[in-house]
Amino acid sequence: MQRRTLFFARLLGTALIVMLPLLALHAWTLVRQYQSAEAAAWRSVAARAGESGKELDQIFGRAQKLLGLLAAREELASLDPAACRQVIAGVAGIDPLYASLSVTDAGGRLVCSSSSALAPPRLADVSGEDWFDQALGADGFRLSAPITGPVARRPVAVLSTPLRDDAGRAKGLLGISIDLSALSAQLPATGMPPGSSVTLVNADDVVLARHPDAAAWVGARLPESVKQARRDQPVDVLVTAGPDGVTRAYATSAMSSLGLRVAAGMPTDAIFAASRAAQQRASAVALVTLLLGVAIAFFAARRLARPVHSLADTARQWAAGGPGSARADESLPGEFRDLAQEFNRMIDARSASEAQVRESERRYTEMLDGVDMLAITLDREGRLLYCNDTLLRMTGWSRDEIIGRPWGPRFLAREDRQLRHFLHDRMLQGQLPRQQENHIVTRAGDRRLIRWANAVLHSAGGDVIGASCIGEDITERRDAELARQASAEAEAANRAKTEFLAHMSHELRTPLNAVLGFTQLLQLGASHRLDEQQRRQLEMVFLAGAQLRALIEDVLDVSRIEAGRMAIELAETELWPLLDEVMQLSEASADARRVALHAAYATRPRTLLRTDPLRLRQILLNLLSNGIKYNRPGGRVSLDVLTEPRELHIVVSDDGLGMTPEQLASLFEPFNRLGRERSDIEGTGIGMMLSRQLVTLLGGDVTVQSHPGTGTTVRVSLPHAPGTQLDAEPPVVRDVGLWRAPGAATAPGDGRLAGVVLYIEDNPTNVLLVEGLLATWPEVELAVATDGTSGIARAAELQPDLVLLDMQLPDMGGLQVLEVLRADPRTSRLRVVVLSASAMPDEMRAARAAGAVDYWTKPIEIVPFLEGMETLLGGAAGNGARADLGARAMKRAAARFM
Repeated sequence: MQRRTLFFARLLGTALIVMLPLLALHAWTLVRQYQSAEAAAWRSVAARAGESGKELDQIFGRAQKLLGLLAAREELASLDPAACRQVIAGVAGIDPLYASLSVTDAGGRLVCSSSSALAPPRLADVSGEDWFDQALGADGFRLSAPITGPVARRPVAVLSTPLRDDAGRAKGLLGISIDLSALSAQLPATGMPPGSSVTLVNADDVVLARHPDAAAWVGARLPESVKQARRDQPVDVLVTAGPDGVTRAYATSAMSSLGLRVAAGMPTDAIFAASRAAQQRASAVALVTLLLGVAIAFFAARRLARPVHSLADTARQWAAGGPGSARADESLPGEFRDLAQEFNRMIDARSASEAQVRESERRYTEMLDGVDMLAITLDREGRLLYCNDTLLRMTGWSRDEIIGRPWGPRFLAREDRQLRHFLHDRMLQGQLPRQQENHIVTRAGDRRLIRWANAVLHSAGGDVIGASCIGEDITERRDAELARQASAEAEAANRAKTEFLAHMSHELRTPLNAVLGFTQLLQLGASHRLDEQQRRQLEMVFLAGAQLRALIEDVLDVSRIEAGRMAIELAETELWPLLDEVMQLSEASADARRVALHAAYATRPRTLLRTDPLRLRQILLNLLSNGIKYNRPGGRVSLDVLTEPRELHIVVSDDGLGMTPEQLASLFEPFNRLGRERSDIEGTGIGMMLSRQLVTLLGGDVTVQSHPGTGTTVRVSLPHAPGTQLDAEPPVVRDVGLWRAPGAATAPGDGRLAGVVLYIEDNPTNVLLVEGLLATWPEVELAVATDGTSGIARAAELQPDLVLLDMQLPDMGGLQVLEVLRADPRTSRLRVVVLSASAMPDEMRAARAAGAVDYWTKPIEIVPFLEGMETLLGGAAGNGARADLGARAMKRAAARFM
């Protein structure tokens, strides 16, 4: 009788005997070789740094001795130039490292020098230089940081010692200028492999000398990466990559004087070359040994695996032919005979269990065929044993095409293969999930989402023989749920974007309020104290701030459009006054650039247009601005109107620079200035994109024609109902009085006002600006509260004639303040005007609904602000006029900066 452990004992013994000792031996050898080579490499680097430090100590020691001998000479201590030159001339040229020897008095003036090029005092006056002051106050020898030598015009370091009088006071300085380039050339780097370096640094991590590449390093500080690596690896030898990308091992040696350090670096590739070669040889031996062991184990296992192959062939035949199609060979040797017998018993048990399953299926097949849900039964191998008619109707397959075929490859998508294997393994373990969801693929390629209820099927003996699954098609239900979630997420993102826009509008407008406000105050009150150039400079500050504000408004408009928050208010608009206003607002820019404006529309019949006048004005101002900016002196910009039965075309044409086809293709890209960002023409590159988006919101379209050197024509086409022409004669272009040049800003009137204004504002700059504006009327008293709580209390106490309210306060929002003021009988009748950097339409409507009589935005426009104050404090207008004041001021401000 053969041993029952034949297969296991031989296979395990062969693997352990052949493989483990060899692998352990070679692994131990490689580790020992690596450790020995690493220790030797570190010792060589440290030794090299120590030798370099000793040699440099000798070089600087000789220089210190020379300085000590010279400093003891009375001729030098007397600071007599003639005697000094005689002494120094005797030692000049004693060492090629010494660029020059010199003596200076305590004031930094040259007494004598070994170099005749330093004779003019202006070339050697070092008074006020840090290294001189530090050296003069030193107790002994001091080495300066690298400086450029006045003679050699190369980096030098001055080694100096003070010259003292009998009382020990420093009366001068004796110094040797050490040529750092020559010192770098003499750095002891012999015997080191290629790519090595020797670096001399002072206590401040400034490189004094380096070999090689002295020109690139002398005078520079050690890179922060090197210092950080030293902090991270506080050991004798540091391994790090240098700025040239080469990994080196560095060892540092401190010198005995002057606080200097020598760092020797050797490439790790060089110092480990020998050990790596030895490791490669050892690795080759290990590989050959390993391959030999594998070969031996392979041939041994192959002989032992023949019985296993026999059993595997039986299993494959049984799987292909079903129960009773194959039997295991019970004549196999040893334990394999027992395995074959158990295998045959398993086949018999499976055959009986499957027969029971088929009988059970026959009983409930008829019941499941009429159910409006999917019903399937799978065997242990995942083959489909049963399906009801609902599955056939949904997928389009016939019963003959799928019964007996694997379920997964036919009905699961390619990306669900892992799920298929997972479910099959869980079924065999008897732990199939009770519920799951996955897609199935129909014959036409459609996907249906099915929610399954699963049950594992067992034989009478408890073995797993398959699974039964009932499925519900939830595709439409899940699609509806996903659509609802997507809608909710989009709404949340829209709210977040709106809140971000409101916040950014406030944060950007607040500093601009100070820039534009105080600039306008200076233009109003200080023009008589400034000359023409200063007035022009002040005007440029204002225009720059106005341009920045226009950019902010454009960016916020683009964001509002993308978020779907841009409000369009359509109204019957008389087009000609709007065009007159646009031409008037563009006149100053055209005059500045010597460009003529032509109102070609003046000869056309007058027309009514249903549109948003504010947004149309914004579009046309931008188009006229582009025609003026990208024109030439003496050029011309024309504005015309063409009317068709269902469309109205507003045409802006110029004879300026024009555009190439490539530039025209990129015209509406945001922040793309078509290569003109390098010119002196101001701009941001989003005006045309914003204009086209606004025209689209108005229901129209924009077309552009342009040729280089001949000009550009932009046509804005808007929907136009017939029968809206007016009978009056066409007007000429007139001054509509809505625009003033920044340099000509004046107060709106000279009337005397009196009253109390309470300003609730936490920003002191904004308060200072309003104080300056109200200084126009000395009898108007301004009271200030820096938060909402104190503002409410001051309003009840002072009973002011007007309350100016910021919307964002430290302790509460502006809407809360309005609610409290309106709820208190003492303050419910006070007139409150919101003065805020937030210009979001929703906030404006909310403030007016909460009781504000008006809503003014920052940056403050002086003229509308003062007009508003005259109306509200002067009592010249009723409530209706006051309610309309903010709208007029906002439109005027918008038109000015669009």
